[in-house]
Amino acid sequence: MSASSRRTSTVIASMAAVALVLTACQTPAPRPGVYKPSYPPSQSTSRNDAVHLLRSAEALPTPARDQQRLQAAAILYELGDKETAREAVTRIVPTQLDDTLYASYAQLYGNLLAGGDDFFEALTLATSPRLDTVWARLPQATALPLRSLRADLWGLLGNLDNAITERREISFLAQTDEAILQNNNGFWQLLTQLPSSELQARAAASSDTQMRGWYQLALLGRDTQTDISSQLVAFKRWRERWPTHSANIHPPEALKLLERLAAQRVDNIALLLPLSGPLGSAGRAIRDGFMAAHYTALNAGAATPSVMVYDTGAEQPFEDIYQNAVDAGAKAIIGPLDKNKVTNLLATEKLPVPTLALNYGDQGRLSEDLVQFGLAVEDEARQIARHTYRQGHRQAMVLAVNSSWGQRGAEAFQEEWQHLGGTVAISKTFSPNSKFSNLISDALLIPASEARKKALQGRLSAPLAFTPRRRDDVDMVFLAAQPQQARQINPMLTYYYAGDLPVYATSQVFAGSIPPDRDINGIRFTALPWLFESNQTKRDIEQQAAPAPAFARLYALGADAFRLYPRIPMLRQFPRLKLHGLTGALSLSADGRILREQIWALVKKGVPVPITTVESPPALRGSAQ
Repeated sequence: MSASSRRTSTVIASMAAVALVLTACQTPAPRPGVYKPSYPPSQSTSRNDAVHLLRSAEALPTPARDQQRLQAAAILYELGDKETAREAVTRIVPTQLDDTLYASYAQLYGNLLAGGDDFFEALTLATSPRLDTVWARLPQATALPLRSLRADLWGLLGNLDNAITERREISFLAQTDEAILQNNNGFWQLLTQLPSSELQARAAASSDTQMRGWYQLALLGRDTQTDISSQLVAFKRWRERWPTHSANIHPPEALKLLERLAAQRVDNIALLLPLSGPLGSAGRAIRDGFMAAHYTALNAGAATPSVMVYDTGAEQPFEDIYQNAVDAGAKAIIGPLDKNKVTNLLATEKLPVPTLALNYGDQGRLSEDLVQFGLAVEDEARQIARHTYRQGHRQAMVLAVNSSWGQRGAEAFQEEWQHLGGTVAISKTFSPNSKFSNLISDALLIPASEARKKALQGRLSAPLAFTPRRRDDVDMVFLAAQPQQARQINPMLTYYYAGDLPVYATSQVFAGSIPPDRDINGIRFTALPWLFESNQTKRDIEQQAAPAPAFARLYALGADAFRLYPRIPMLRQFPRLKLHGLTGALSLSADGRILREQIWALVKKGVPVPITTVESPPALRGSAQ
């Protein structure tokens, strides 16, 4: 599947309302994330028929002309001719439509815009003030798919609060089992993105009984994901407490799979990690995170597997260590960490037991015996590219440290950014001891501005009142830097007249330690949920291992490996499903790679806070005092 197809599939492209309004045809709601025509053209309906409708519309008076254009555009859309449908819908004068047809127009045009990655324009149309006064008068078949589009767009753009509110409105409209289930799936995906502390606060404060139940259900998913059987028990108790809740009657698909996964649980696993040698400290941190999650489940009374730990940092060949684990009865293997060893596994024709590698090789694997999971900076860089493009940015400045991970991040960002249609105006590499004032001044073309001033002043032979101007072909900054570098780069951007440029960084920009660091105020970054979590696994890790902030990512990786390996069949069966862990929202690609999407955080008063709403572009990044 191409990147473009992946982006388009994230937007719900249902067209029920248009066809229902124009044809009075009853159809169910669409499945989230997958375009499902609600008004499939009959065998006798063809593109030529739609084109004929368009042509004959020209002879009609208004508003009949625009109504017929809308009908033709809906048919063309559902036949897959998006280009002609868009040409038709752009000729419609929406003020000529009554309220119901206007809502259908907003849904049709909104889906067309979203399909072309014009997400903000689509959301602007779908949230038109005109709609605010007409919801009560709209037919259910018109309102439901339009509200679904709004919820998906808000969720896609990171405005979780508005998306959740919209899902609640949809719950009043959805009547069929399919429509209710799809909305509940959408609820689950949104709410499980919130940190546990946020869910707890909302559950305590909400006066809406249904939403209080939802927050507690999502909190259940957060707090007990470390073990499937514990989650099943907690879900059963939740159902007993909320017998009439929508999610009890129509549970999200992810929860319905729990019983099957519990029955497939293995009883003996092997953890293959470097506990000595160059990667020993990293391996021990991952081991500690994994075992903390294991003991959390064990202390909760869960049926946990026995764990055998092997040191892959010794001189013994990895192939022998792997086989020793299998001979000792391991039914699943977690590891290795070393990239070269992962490459060796990829070259093996058939692995004897399911294996979850904790790094990525240079390629995927279509068979089901190996899944690769790690903390690749490339995932974060691509996430930043997609997010900022959806936010409306098109011209990027790339600033990356000259380390291996920094350059990989910059390359991944630029590849995804340019594929989306963005432009890289300037790309700069720096070293830890670079003179950052010169780096930023040169990147922003400040010397060129000052040279123009000097030349002009020479011609006029008179002093000039002059403020240097930065380049104007940049509207955002991608930053791959460590905290000590970001602390110098961020103020320099403001100093050289670029304080209005939003800065988006990878998670390395924040070291995970407090006290506050106001020098990075205003930076938005892809954050590990670990930063904001307070669940039992994290508390156990902090108590047992006293983790240093520098190793937080590795502890989180180990904990997520424990919760991930039994759920791989769930992710494989539902490719759009995401497991929300301490390292991010985890999904599985067709070639066996775990894709990771982190939450967004903003540094305010030197401290990162999670972003749950879409913010207007800040006037000055330094204003986050």
